[in-house]
Amino acid sequence: MNENIDPVSSFDPLPHEHLSTTDPGDETQKRFRYQHTYTALIAFEMYNGILPYKELYCEHHEDILAVREDGTYHGIQVKTRQLTDGAFEIGDSAITGSLIRFIKLSKQFPNKFSGFTIVSNCPFRKDETGKSLVHLLNQVKKGMTKDFTPRDLNKHLQVLVGETGTSMNEILSVLAITDVQDGPGMDDIDAKVINDHIGKSKACQGIAIEKIRMIHRLLCEKIYSASSKRVENAVKDYSSLIGGSSIVNAEEINTKRITKHTVSLLVEDNVKGGVFLSTRGSVDGITPSESSQLMRYKMSCGLVDVEDIDVMDDLRAATEDYFIENSYRAENKMKYLSEYHQIRTIVTNQSVEAKSRCRKADTPYGTDMLQNIEDRLNDISKTRKEDVFHSPYEILKGLVGVLTNECKIAFSKEPIGGWKNRD
Repeated sequence: MNENIDPVSSFDPLPHEHLSTTDPGDETQKRFRYQHTYTALIAFEMYNGILPYKELYCEHHEDILAVREDGTYHGIQVKTRQLTDGAFEIGDSAITGSLIRFIKLSKQFPNKFSGFTIVSNCPFRKDETGKSLVHLLNQVKKGMTKDFTPRDLNKHLQVLVGETGTSMNEILSVLAITDVQDGPGMDDIDAKVINDHIGKSKACQGIAIEKIRMIHRLLCEKIYSASSKRVENAVKDYSSLIGGSSIVNAEEINTKRITKHTVSLLVEDNVKGGVFLSTRGSVDGITPSESSQLMRYKMSCGLVDVEDIDVMDDLRAATEDYFIENSYRAENKMKYLSEYHQIRTIVTNQSVEAKSRCRKADTPYGTDMLQNIEDRLNDISKTRKEDVFHSPYEILKGLVGVLTNECKIAFSKEPIGGWKNRD
């Protein structure tokens, strides 16, 4: 975070820091598992159209940033603890920490958040005492701005003012869009996600339970991978990226995104048994690109889904091999080289035109641009076969990856200092 949000102190302790030293390791893993599984549930409900989100950003294990269809953010924190510890109260450090986190985020990104939610396997105190966060939130949502009852609630509000350096009005505006939610139990969350959500979805009707469990497992693993690495300034950098800016750590930020497309690919690949093309080869005496790092970075700056970048990377490698091997077989190498440059020119021109059609000033357009390119190249592979010397669609698309890696094509505006200057 920036200077207004300390990247460490503004978060609750990590699970391994929060638990006592006497807690067994499997208890820590159980809590991680709960947080990832709950995020997987949100991701699947997003894919299913039940939640109005277009993507999730897994900032860390308990921190989820959902991007709504209207472009606003919904901040979610997932809290876990033993039921024997009793219901959460407003004065608990975990609850206070979450509220401070929400207030600071709202202050750093004015008018960007449309809601905040604290979710837990453990219930929240719901009586009308001064220990109930629910009671305070109910009063705020009714329009109260002072003299909350019982009076102890006013003391908790003053703590939030002191900890955040924020006015009471700003704090109340955050509380007005804050909710708590009782999540599934720690021991039955997997069964509920598998049986009550994935298993009952239209996409998974009639398929074997083993495939449903596989979808659940792979989605949880995807969430774990996205959540595991903590990135300083994560929300700020993510906000810049989805605002259309190119940033140095775009690829790292991009791997923490879970989009509808991400979930759709995972589900359909397991339901229908789809297979990604993955062929990497080399030719003696000719070295293909040493790295696809620049291509991946440039596509990440355009917020192209990681899965689509992986496919492009495979196609890029296969395309390099295709043209290199064909050059060896060609009787007239100069003629073949001329044909190759003609194909490159056509693909470059189509990509540049696609960017011109899809470019947006303040929002990422990489996915729209990629889809536009795919449509154009698919059409060319069918209606202009002679112009591209009967090159298959997959090869034409792979050439986009080659050209992106060579700085001929970009999926976002160029960062200050250029694409190759990332330090």
